[in-house]
Amino acid sequence: MGGGALPVEGRRVCSVSELTAAIQRVIEGSFPAVLVRGEVSRLTRHASGHLYFTVKDAKAALSAVLWRSTAARLRRLPEEGGEYIFQGHLSVYPPRGGYQLVVRALRPAGEGALALEFVRRKEEWAARGWFDAARKRPLPPLPRHIGVVTSPTAAAWQDVRKVLAVRPAWLRITLAPAVVQGAEAPESIARALRGLAAVAPDVILLVRGGGSMEDLWCFNDERVVRAILDAPAPVITGIGHEIDLTLADLAADLRAATPSNAAERCCPDRAALAARVAGPERLRQLAFGAVASARERLAGVERRLLRTVPRERDRWCHAQARATQGVIAAYARRLRRLRGVHDGLAGRLLRQDPRRQLRLRRQRLQLAQSRLQQVPVRLRRMRHHYRAAALRMRQQAPRLVVRQGRLRDLQTALHRQAMRRVHACRQRWLAADRTLRALDPHRVLERGYVMVRREEDGRLVTRAIEVGRGDALGLRFVDGSLSVVVR
Repeated sequence: MGGGALPVEGRRVCSVSELTAAIQRVIEGSFPAVLVRGEVSRLTRHASGHLYFTVKDAKAALSAVLWRSTAARLRRLPEEGGEYIFQGHLSVYPPRGGYQLVVRALRPAGEGALALEFVRRKEEWAARGWFDAARKRPLPPLPRHIGVVTSPTAAAWQDVRKVLAVRPAWLRITLAPAVVQGAEAPESIARALRGLAAVAPDVILLVRGGGSMEDLWCFNDERVVRAILDAPAPVITGIGHEIDLTLADLAADLRAATPSNAAERCCPDRAALAARVAGPERLRQLAFGAVASARERLAGVERRLLRTVPRERDRWCHAQARATQGVIAAYARRLRRLRGVHDGLAGRLLRQDPRRQLRLRRQRLQLAQSRLQQVPVRLRRMRHHYRAAALRMRQQAPRLVVRQGRLRDLQTALHRQAMRRVHACRQRWLAADRTLRALDPHRVLERGYVMVRREEDGRLVTRAIEVGRGDALGLRFVDGSLSVVVR
């Protein structure tokens, strides 16, 4: 058979279309639903509205398509360079002979981690009681002052203003501007909520338009949640849309679906207030009912007074008697304390009598004079002792010189004896070291000898007669050991 011939006899030859169709059945049947994570590149929007792009990672790339009908219902479209998790299926495009990913849904790759962190924070803060219904404050039925925390350039602020424009004219609105997206947003929102305490609003609206989980993540920050809990007035949140839920919504006193809904729920409009106002007949009935209730309460108060006046009189008399006894006891204690002070002052005055003081000082002067008269006698005695001590010191000087010389001789002899002892000890140590080195088994092994032991009991073998056929021996060399069996 030639080098370029193919063995096709007896074998079926298929066309390109047939082979591609077979591959299409295998691929589309094996991967009807897949999740793929990768980075978007080469994004192209066709005039028909379809999006074509490539999903890639560090080692591979995959063609992908997002049909116009699918793109119309997605809240987020892929962006160049973004990393996403795509849901879809694999499809083969026969005209090009390639396969591609048909995308049905997508989400940013980081949303999965954000969702886990959201659940963790929600469980932890719920355990602290931050979301308990008991913490919720009631809303004022007719607020006069409303504080709004949002961005002054956001559409949410315009929605709130439009709704509050048809509310009662007495409403006062204070805007506390804040950043509502990004790394600076949590601290900015918390600072705005704290700043409203200076103007004391009746209710606070915390609002923002819709967005992705990353856009609204600042409302899941602990600083924002704590600021809502410590806010000076009840807080109504209107963040995103109905499907958007943040931890700030759970901590707020009331959650609204949208910013407009938050403005609607904080205060009724003028038509609702007009419907609440009753007619003249109803007002007259209410007035008569209020007067009748007041008369009944007044009669009840009168009856209680008639029952309680005698008891109150007896209680007052008893209290007056106890107070009188307390005053008498207090004056008696004060009199005893003053008597004690008087006795102390009398004793001090007696001790400070001039005649007594003069007598004491005269006694002290006489004692000092007698001591002064004894000073010359004590000086003569001390001079005699000093002269005797000086004489003894002059007599002991020659003997001290002799003893110093003897001490130096003894120090010299002691040093010589110590040096001889040290030299003798060093010589004995060197001789013992040489003997130990001579008896070292390792040195003996270095000279070619072998140490033989029995394997079964480890006993040292010194004679050939101690070894029999079949005995297992261990041979110790200078660089290792061997096990042998005697034949």
